[in-house]
Amino acid sequence: MVERVTSLAVAKRAGVSQSAVSRVYTPGASVSAKTAEKVKTAAAELGYRPNVLARAMVSGKSRIIGLVVAYLENYFYPEALEKLSNALQERGYHVLIFMASQTAGNISSVVDEILDYQVDGIVMASVALSSEVGSRCQAAGVPVVLFNRSQDMDDISSVTSDNFEGGRKVAHLLCDLGHERIGYIAGWEGASTQRDREAGFLAGLRTHNKTLSAREVGDFHADRTKAATLAMFDKPENERPDVNHRDCLYIKKFLFLDFLTLEIKVGRLLKMLCYR
Repeated sequence: MVERVTSLAVAKRAGVSQSAVSRVYTPGASVSAKTAEKVKTAAAELGYRPNVLARAMVSGKSRIIGLVVAYLENYFYPEALEKLSNALQERGYHVLIFMASQTAGNISSVVDEILDYQVDGIVMASVALSSEVGSRCQAAGVPVVLFNRSQDMDDISSVTSDNFEGGRKVAHLLCDLGHERIGYIAGWEGASTQRDREAGFLAGLRTHNKTLSAREVGDFHADRTKAATLAMFDKPENERPDVNHRDCLYIKKFLFLDFLTLEIKVGRLLKMLCYR
């Protein structure tokens, strides 16, 4: 069995103190370029890798961020999470990804698992957070940030667009273009983003003395979105919406093929807008 190389062995090979080796591998620590080069050269020669978990036990900082994701079917999230992960890594943090459901049902057990890793923070993407779980994180001294969700909790930060104003602007645009029969396909109704977007959308319609002619629910799910869309348009032409506002849905080739069977021409007989 190969014996594990220690920081002490690296220090001896580099001719520096053990604490100098530790500083080289501690993000933000003060160390000269010459010392860092000597330590990294010695480490490469010996095959040394710093023990991140041991360092976390000593410093109380793991430099690990727990990232909780509800689903990845929405094309927005892989791109957004990649950028978030890259930004954290540039700052010396590592990311652990945990999957959870959209509702708060299984978040408690997921958070327990995350806290076991002694994470320095938690980012929850499109996940509902109960006040009990939020309080547990605060008691552990672990900050929580909600991404693309908001919560009525004063001590929990969130990063999200102004969904109400976005929905309102979409309604104004459609009305200004002269559309009369306006349909809306909602996302998951338990999401703050869906709630606020639809509220803003309806508020915008009211300022033009208009109401929805049709509404369906797609739940941010491709198959249910397809079924909801076809249900909205599988009716006589004079009863179909002439514009369809969809709350971050999946516009795929199969949907356009189905529209062709219903003799709907997207862009001429129908305009579609997606709030991403």
